[in-house]
Amino acid sequence: MSASDIVVEKVCKPWPQAILNSLTQALAAAPDVAFAHLVDAGVPGQGEIHTALFVWLQPGALRSLRRALHQVSAVVSGALPDGTAVDVIILNSAPELLEQVEAVGGLIVESDPAERHRALAAAAAEPIEGEREDGPWWWPF
Repeated sequence: MSASDIVVEKVCKPWPQAILNSLTQALAAAPDVAFAHLVDAGVPGQGEIHTALFVWLQPGALRSLRRALHQVSAVVSGALPDGTAVDVIILNSAPELLEQVEAVGGLIVESDPAERHRALAAAAAEPIEGEREDGPWWWPF
């Protein structure tokens, strides 16, 4: 599966403003979160498209991705009322989705504008999968 297999759209059924405010404030206070988008996402033919939270972590948080995901998930869970759920995707683990997520909007938190700018610049500079200009992706032995 590649990034082109994933559908990312603007949220079609917006959340109540009070819930969105709670989530935004909690994420903005989380030290590992650089920015986050709330969008609808899914893979056609693999279930329904539903609301997902794409979170870009600060570079230092990537040393322990499991810990960072656990902390972000706890923050999100604490901010949402009982019965409300959202998938949390660490966007750093799938940077090829960054441009697609950015294109539909849904930015709800931008704690570190400089990190967002760096991430977007890197995404724009990355070659498309399988189309490297500098030769093969593998090292010859």
